[in-house]
This record gives sequence, structure tokens and C-alpha cells, in this order.
Amino acid sequence: MNFRDMKTPHSGPSGQDLLTILDQAAIGLIVADKPGNILHMNQMAEQMVLPLFQQAGQAPTNILNLLEMIAPGIAEKVENFPDPTGFVITQQKQTVEMEYKGEKIIRHFFYSINKVSEESIVYSFDDITNYHTAQEELADLNQKMAIDRSKFEMAAGVLHDIGNAVVGIGSHLTKARRSLENSDLETLKKLLQFFEVKRADLTDALGESKFQALVNLVTGLEENQRKLEEELNQNLKEQMGITSHISDILNIQRQYVYQNGDTKRDPVHIKSVLYDALSILMASIEKRRIKLEANIPEDCSKFTGDRTKLIQVFINLIKNALDAIDDAGGEDHRLSIDLKEIGDHLEVTIQDSGIGFEPNQTDKLFERGFTTKTQGSGIGMATSRAIIESHSGTLSILSDGPGKGATVQVTIPLQQD
Repeated sequence: MNFRDMKTPHSGPSGQDLLTILDQAAIGLIVADKPGNILHMNQMAEQMVLPLFQQAGQAPTNILNLLEMIAPGIAEKVENFPDPTGFVITQQKQTVEMEYKGEKIIRHFFYSINKVSEESIVYSFDDITNYHTAQEELADLNQKMAIDRSKFEMAAGVLHDIGNAVVGIGSHLTKARRSLENSDLETLKKLLQFFEVKRADLTDALGESKFQALVNLVTGLEENQRKLEEELNQNLKEQMGITSHISDILNIQRQYVYQNGDTKRDPVHIKSVLYDALSILMASIEKRRIKLEANIPEDCSKFTGDRTKLIQVFINLIKNALDAIDDAGGEDHRLSIDLKEIGDHLEVTIQDSGIGFEPNQTDKLFERGFTTKTQGSGIGMATSRAIIESHSGTLSILSDGPGKGATVQVTIPLQQD
């Protein structure tokens, strides 16, 4: 039931009703007297602080004694707080190392101390470990991308290694983005809506000052959560843009090397090229729960070619198929890769159940700068076709229309011109 749909009763909620409301809050809340003796602790607070009491060897009866061990000086601040009500501490960040169930773990918290009356102080705890971890991952990604850029400047010969690093960066960004899924923002908003609906009853039950202090507390937590999510979303967006930009630079440089430099051609087994491309993207395929059908014979003939550039082509083609499946949404998607040796040439067919495209867009997909993606510069297919044509082959892509998937076909002659 939505809080907006709840009817306001004629009588105010009982003390037990209010405790039940606090118990369901998505943040840890502890109500204590001025010396710190715990009067009530909600479920989330129990999950957060009971392990700390256990680690400290204390009975879970006095929150000030515990906080004094973690952050000395807290008790003095509470004791000397001059105002009858108000925040003693607001959104203080604290890192705690502890051993829980035989495992050493590190947790990161924001905590606030709000004096609602001379006899009642509310301690709130918000576990930001996931956010802190995401920030550390983003810092690691920045460092990795800086290394990637320096490698690119050193020599075109290490472009393949940099490309693999960028693929890893994308997976880390996806992990960081997932950390936002467990957001408490909506819960806090609903709690504020509930307070507004029940304003009269809660004011009668708690008094105006205590009710307003409670509203201010939750409002502050909601605002902090919103800012954290906005900051992380912005960071992720910027990192995705940088990652995409690096990928585009790598593709342009590969094309430049192909057009202007000498390329090394060795005997290539197309089977190993496809297996290497799949191994790089297998985690992405499994994460999406896509049914993969790979029909790759063991006995296809070899040909002379640039193995590194061919791997780049098939990584790009398979990744395009995964992106198209993402755009299509839904479940039960499939991806098939078929390799055949037909006469004097090899034929690789990649089919996906993705979003597809209008048939009249086929030629545009190979135009440099044209893209249907939100990220990217539209040079991937053009570069891939150029590499295949450098092997005297062909690259084509077809779709029966939106929602009907796409089919990519690559042909490579066994004897190069």
C-alpha cells in the first residue's frame, strides 16, 4: 500500500506504533538517554553496531561508550552541547576495522547525533561501504586508464594490450553501477511522505519539537543519500565517456597503422581467433544469461593474416551483438556463431536476437561517425570492414527490421591477393 493511500486515523499512533515505524527504517537508529544508555535500537542498527559491541567486548547497552572507543571525544561533545535540541554531529564519516565470524572486514559509516530533548538523543548510522568501495574502484579505473593512455603514446605495437585493459575497465564500471541498485533513497522519500500524511497524529504523540527533529533527521539523511547517488552517477558517466573515447582512439590508431605501416602477416587459424574473442567477452555473455551457440569446426584451413587485428574485428562484432541484445530488453536471448569452410574461402556468421534495425540503415552502419549507440563515435564497423577488406574479404550486416535481430557475415579467402 502506498503511503499516500493510507487514511489518517482519528487518534494518534501509540508509542509501540512509532517504534514499529522506526524499526522499518532503512538506516540504523538508536534512541538513548544523555549518558548514552540505549532505550531503543531498530533492526538496521542492530545489524550495524552489534558486531562492533562484540568486537569491543562490551554489552550492547551504552552507545556513547562504544563510540568513544571508535572516535574519542564524542562523549564530551554530547555532554557539552549547549542547545536544548539540535544536531550534535551531522554526517560524520567513520571507518571501522573489525573481525566478524572469524573474518576481518572494513566498514564505512556516516553517523549523526541529534538531541531531540534533554532526556532523548537519537543516533543514526548509514552504512556507505558500497559507495566507498565504488569510489575506490573508480580511482583504480582512473589510474588504469592513465596507464593505458601512456602505453598508447609509447608505441602502436601495444594497442592490443591496451584494448584488453579497456574491456576490463568496462566490467569494473558495470560493477560500480550495480552498487546503486540497493538505494535507500526511495525508502527515505516514502518515510517523509508518511510523516507528512501523519503530521497531526505524530505531532500529538511526540510533540512539535520532537516531530520536527525527526523530520529534520530523515530529511538530512535523504538529502545526503541523493547527493551521494548523483555524485556516483556523474562519476560513472564521465568514466564511461573516457573509456569510450579511449576505445575510439585505439580503433583510429589501428586503422592508421593498417593504412600507413607495414603489417605482419602469419598463418592464422580462424578457430583460435574466434575462441580468443569469445574468451574476452564470455563474462559479459554469461552475465546477460544469453544462450550461446558456437559451431566452430576444428579442421578449417589456415590462411595468412594479421591475427591481432582479426581478433579486434570479432570482439567488436560480438560486442555490438551484446549491445543490441541489451537494447532489446527482455529475456531468453541467443547469440550464435557459425564457421564454415566453403570452397576457397571461410565464412563466419554471427546472429543475435537483439533490437535489430531498419533495412535501409545497413549502409549507414559502415559510415564513419554514424552510430545507433548512446556511447561511441561510430567508427567500429567502418574499421572492422577495412580490416577484413585488407584480407581481401567482405563484411556485411543485415536485419529484417526493429525487434528482429541482426546477422553479420564475414568472408575471408584462403588465398590472399
